[in-house]
Formats: sequence, C-alpha cells, structure tokens
Amino acid sequence: MRPLGALILLPLLSVEAQQQFRLPQSRPLNNRLSNSKAPIETRMLTLESVLESVNKHYPPLRAALLERPLAEAEVLNQQGRFDLVLRSRLETQNFGFYQNERFDIGIEQPTTLWGATLFSGYSISRGRYPDYDGKAVTNEAGQYRAGARVPLARDRVIDNRRADLGKARIGLRLADLSIDQQRLTILQSATRRYWDWVAAGRRLLIANTLLDVALGRDSILSEAVKIGALPQFEQLDNQRIVLQRRNNVVEARRSLENAAIELSLFLRDDQGQPLVPESDKLLPGFPDPAELTESQIFEDMTAALNRRPDVLRFMFQRDQVEIDKRLAQNQRLPNVDLFTEYLREFGAGPVKRGPNDLRVGILFDLPLQRRQATARLENAEARLGQIRQRLQFQRDQVSADVRDAASAVRAAYERSLVLTQELQVTRDVEAAERLRFELGDSTLFVLNLREQATAEAAVREANALADYFRAYASYELAIARALVPGAKPSFTSPVNTATP
Repeated sequence: MRPLGALILLPLLSVEAQQQFRLPQSRPLNNRLSNSKAPIETRMLTLESVLESVNKHYPPLRAALLERPLAEAEVLNQQGRFDLVLRSRLETQNFGFYQNERFDIGIEQPTTLWGATLFSGYSISRGRYPDYDGKAVTNEAGQYRAGARVPLARDRVIDNRRADLGKARIGLRLADLSIDQQRLTILQSATRRYWDWVAAGRRLLIANTLLDVALGRDSILSEAVKIGALPQFEQLDNQRIVLQRRNNVVEARRSLENAAIELSLFLRDDQGQPLVPESDKLLPGFPDPAELTESQIFEDMTAALNRRPDVLRFMFQRDQVEIDKRLAQNQRLPNVDLFTEYLREFGAGPVKRGPNDLRVGILFDLPLQRRQATARLENAEARLGQIRQRLQFQRDQVSADVRDAASAVRAAYERSLVLTQELQVTRDVEAAERLRFELGDSTLFVLNLREQATAEAAVREANALADYFRAYASYELAIARALVPGAKPSFTSPVNTATP
C-alpha cells in the first residue's frame, strides 16, 4: 500500500511545488517605440545622425562630389578658346639686295557675340622692300591697325567654339545629376543598414529575454529538486533549454555585430574613420509605420518625374544633341564674312598712303556638296530620335518603380500590423499557459514551447518592421525625396513616430 500511496501523493506534491515555486515571467516584448516605456536618450543613434555622417564623411560620396570640379574644368577649358591672344613677329632680311627689319605685334579677341573676332596691332619697319611688299613698309613711327571680322551666315548663330562651350555647360548639370543619383543610392543603402542594425538589436534583446527567463527558472527548479518537490528530470530539461537559448543569444549577438560593422561604413567620425556603434546606442524600438495613400503616391510619382536624375539626364543629353544639330545646320550655310580694318600711319617716311585708311570687304566660300555637314545633321537627328524613345521608357520606368516601391511599403505595413496582432495573441496564450502550469494542468515542456512561440512572433514582428522601413527607403529612392531642398528622410526622429 505504501508504493501505491506514494503514486497518489506525487502529483499532489508536484502541484503544490508549482504553486509554491512560482516561475519567473518574461518581460513584455514590445518592438514599437509607442509601446515602449524605455526613454529615448541623446546618446542613442538615430537615422538622422547616420545620414548626416554620410553626407559629410562617406568616401564614395566625397569622390562623387569631385565630378563637379571635373565638369567645371571642362567648362573652363572651352572658355579658354575665347581667350585674348597676343602675337608678335620679328623679321630681318640681310645679305641680299633688299635689307630690312620688321617688328609686328597684335592681339586678337574671339567673342560669343555673333561669332565676331576683334583684333588690333602695331607694326614698324626699317630698310628697303621690293615694290610687291609695299604693305610691309611703315613710316618712322610705325603703323597702328584695328578691325573686326563678323560672319553673316555660317557661324553667326553658332560655331564650333560656342557649341563646345554650350555642351560643356550642360555637362556641368549632368555632373550634378550623376552626384544626385549616387547620393540617392548611398543614402538608401545607409538607411537600410541602419534598420538592419536596429532589427538585429531587437533580435538580441528577445534572445536575452528568453535566456533570462530560463536562467531564473533554473535556480527555482534547483531548489524544488533539492527538497524533493520535483524530479531531477525537470531541472535537466530546463538546463537543455538554457543551453539552447545561449546558442540563440550567440547567434543574435553575431548578427548584431555584423550589422554594426556594416553600418560603420556609413557612420564616421570627423576624421572620416568608421565608427562601430555600440549596442547601448540602439533605440528601444521601431517608430510606428504609416500607411501610404493613393493621393500621396500620385503626388510623389508626379514629383519623381520632375526630379529623378535618370529622367533629367536624358533631357540634358537631348539638349546637347540639339546643339550638335544646330551646328550641323550651320555648317550647311555659305561662309559669308564681313571684315573691316582701320589703319593709322605715324611719323614721316616713304609711305604715301594714309595717314588714315579704312578697309571693308566680304569673304565668301561654300562647299558645293556639303556632305560632311549633311552627315552630321542626319546623325544628330537619329540620336535625338533615340533619346526621345529612351526618355519615354525612362518615364515609364520611374512610374513603375514608384508603384512597385509603394506596393512593397503597403504589403510590409499590412504584414507588420498582422504580426503585431499575432504577437499579442501569442503573448496572451503564453500567459494562460503559465497560469495552467502553476495550477498543475501543464508541463514545463509545453510552457517552453509557448515562450518560444512568443519569442518567434516577436522576432517576426521585428523583421516585419525592419522590412517596412527598408521598403520605405526604397520608396524614397524611387521618388528622389532626398533631392527636395531642406527635406529629410522619413522616420529620422524617434520623437515623431506617427507620421512619415
């Protein structure tokens, strides 16, 4: 009868032990700032700080910014074709019948006004000249001259120099667009790395919370086993759970360290050196996601078509080819140049002309077939046709990018809501299971499964929230939000978490 009595009393003792040795309860796992009671401190790392560091110190972005000086150098190079030119010449003729000396100096200034060229100069000569070189003879004080050459047909509206200068100036804007495109991509990558780091921190917190519960339970079970209230098996099984959860903590810690190292490429100090953020700089949760409305998507899509660098690039390339087309049309025109020159003789001497002369004339030439100019014109028109088609497709691509990014944001938003509800229900089930365990209607094995389910739901919610903010970063890339003057990416400040 004694063994039978022991079998009857053992479950009763187990129930009493479970009621006497109440197991520790895990902290509520809240992944949202609005549900977190932890204060937000100034030492915590915000997305705004990361993006500010990127704009100041990120080496690839600083390298991209050097594209503008390169384009400015090309503009200066083309402006150099309009530099004031100084020319001088000294001649002597000896050992022959005609012995003489001549010095000539002049300046020439090409201009962008009607393609005109202005010139001025001075010359003086000594000695005997043959009659056919009479123009080289000056009086004793020399000769001053000034004049201009103005095209009347070809090169009046545009010429090679003005065309190259115009394209170089457009190239300056293209360099800015290249910088803008790289800036958008870099800021998006930095934003994604930041939310990866936040998500990794949440996963480590969840793993540590689970481990703390198992460790606290182990000491209670040890006391219960010592007094004989519970079998050794219960403590042994809990030790298995502790080891399993330690492993999860190690994996989560490694994931956080990896995310921090990835983020350090974007987070840098004043000397430009990478800063690996410590875990104590993590925010106590994610901002609350916000839903995208159709009206907002439509407005953003319209704005994106007007500011996306990949769309504007085709428009400026079209402007460059338009210059090539106008230059080709110009080269089909006859070359009709008006020139005028004023001459003034100074001093006495053998020169009978002057002392003031004014010469005016017209120069004319025209290639009769003009095949080179025709080929350039056809080439420019064909390239314009290509750019028009590519521009249209790029506009369609932008619209598709915005809609796809918005779809991803909406899906991530809905998923985060569902997983938040799942986490709440799972937490309620765990609390009910713990109550059943304390009443003796459940086992430690089942309670462990409930705790694990709650942790997995919390991890899924954290991952879903991270997916949302990564999707929103892609959406901001699609609409080129970072190019709006004074605009900041959404969710940079943890104080305002309700509205993006």
